[in-house]
Amino acid sequence: MAKTSPKKNPVKSKSKPTSYTTLDFTPRFWGKRWKEALIIPLLAFALYWMCLPYGYVLDDQIVITDNKFTQKGVDGIWEILSTESFTGYFGGQKDLVAGARYRPLSIVTFAVEQTVFGDNTFIRHFINILLYGLCGLLIFRIFSILLPEKQNTPWLLSIPFLAVVLYILHPVHSEVVANIKGRDEIMTTIGAMGALYFALRFLPTRNQWYLAASGIAMFLGLMSKENAITFLAVIPLTMYFFTKASTRDYLLALVPSLIATIVYMVIRTNIIGYVLNSGKAITDLMNDPFLEMNGMEKLATIIYTLGEYLRLLVFPHPLTHDYYPYHIPIMNFGKPGTLISLALYIGLAYAFFKLWKSKSIYAWSIGFFIATLSIVSNLVFPVGSFMNERFIFIPSIAFSLVSAWVLIKHGWNSEKPLFKWGAVALIVLISGAYTFKTYTRIPAWKDALSLNGTAAIISPNSARSNCFMATALYELGRDTSDVEEKRKIFEEAEFYADRSLKIYPEYLSANQIKSGLVAERYLVHKNLPQLLSEFTTILMARPQVEYVQQFMEYLNGREDHQRLVDFYYKTGYELFSKQRGLHPMAITYLKLGEQIAPNDPRILFGLGKAFYNGGDQVQGTKYLERAYAINPALRNTE
Repeated sequence: MAKTSPKKNPVKSKSKPTSYTTLDFTPRFWGKRWKEALIIPLLAFALYWMCLPYGYVLDDQIVITDNKFTQKGVDGIWEILSTESFTGYFGGQKDLVAGARYRPLSIVTFAVEQTVFGDNTFIRHFINILLYGLCGLLIFRIFSILLPEKQNTPWLLSIPFLAVVLYILHPVHSEVVANIKGRDEIMTTIGAMGALYFALRFLPTRNQWYLAASGIAMFLGLMSKENAITFLAVIPLTMYFFTKASTRDYLLALVPSLIATIVYMVIRTNIIGYVLNSGKAITDLMNDPFLEMNGMEKLATIIYTLGEYLRLLVFPHPLTHDYYPYHIPIMNFGKPGTLISLALYIGLAYAFFKLWKSKSIYAWSIGFFIATLSIVSNLVFPVGSFMNERFIFIPSIAFSLVSAWVLIKHGWNSEKPLFKWGAVALIVLISGAYTFKTYTRIPAWKDALSLNGTAAIISPNSARSNCFMATALYELGRDTSDVEEKRKIFEEAEFYADRSLKIYPEYLSANQIKSGLVAERYLVHKNLPQLLSEFTTILMARPQVEYVQQFMEYLNGREDHQRLVDFYYKTGYELFSKQRGLHPMAITYLKLGEQIAPNDPRILFGLGKAFYNGGDQVQGTKYLERAYAINPALRNTE
């Protein structure tokens, strides 16, 4: 009988982890889960197909229709990559919002589409829905790795699948998917979750390509939107709760994303010129909604909005795209809304630390939610709005998982039939309610009129929603040929413009629309005194309204010179120069007066004072001497 050699203990490869994970990397995963792989994207299309014929709304003009770089197609890609993201729209970097914006990747996709498909909104909406479906597939794959199901679990009632179904159906995502510009949110989610996926794949294999892929995914996510940076916390958080990784594992898995973040921040800083603050004060309430608040009011309002995010996840009604001042009111710590929200988040923090050591799914979900919400909370830095539904596109991943976990673990898996079938009933009820709400919300995104009309109803206290509704009606009225119909449309538009100005009298856009409506009324009734009186009111509120100047240029030579001269003198000299010290603005209006009355002593006097007090004493003296020569009494005028 042959003598056999003793068995040797296997030697661990140095390339293998010393501490393995509980992660499930099932071979041929998609082959086994083909039904889920088919249903998830189909569900996205079944829900959002009605968006396909819709047009452009809101910020689509900033990134697509009025963006000169996007309109160049692929020829504009370098300019998109090498400039601040609003530059293609404004023609230069304006620094209108804190931190500026550098989110070029989604804009690059719009430029590519412009070259390949032309100005085709159907294709743009189709790609948004497709990416949403792919986002769902990626989330499903990650959840399947983290939470492997037992062999006998019905696939329809697996936690990963149910979580993704609830995520896809959630109505709060309608803003992201139905608005073409919302693609940046979807792409940053795919990038960030991709970074997490590849980091997890690296752990059992030690394959360096997974590390490289993780870093690339993170970089692409950051180039879509800065929100991906929060996954510098999510990746180690996930490793702690779902693996037995060593400290070295944490470092290896996180380094690629950290490098990607540093590279992105270097590029961003070089292009924008600063990290977070340009040093330029934000003076527009629509770009800094906290301008009219003290420190405690700001903090109380932020805490209140954080509570609103929780409410929208649990009960997503009503939905609006507009949370600008003052749809969200100025809050303080004496108001119930603030206190309830504060109590909820204290409770979440307590639960997180209480359940930390037991590695509870609830603790991970709380950590994921807080980490991904932090960057858009206004606590870290101002984001230019009180809140937005799109801001919880990533945080809602955690909510969907918790919802599925509760329904399956404490419902379907219960030995009590009441709990088991009660959970099924709840799943059907919640899914049905989500679907109904999403279906009824999506049509609002059809065009500017439908979207702003809905917002004006849901957000009547928002200066922005009222202004945008007035703008949509103004454009509709200008395109309407029927005189009576045009009058009715303009009257409705003026109602919204006035409501906007009542909330925020200095609102530039609302004053622009108001001036346009005033001018349209003049063209019908030819009531010059009324026109000039209303223009004066507008200029008192916001001197920078360009439309007033443009329309006055139109009136020069067409109307009573004396009335116009009186207007130019009162607004140019008395209002702008004497009262406000806005000498360049004063000169602009007084020069219009000079065009029709070159020898009017008051116009000459006003120009002299405006030039002189504005720093041009030579030009000022010339005008003053001309004025005094015509009317010596002006020497005694202040």
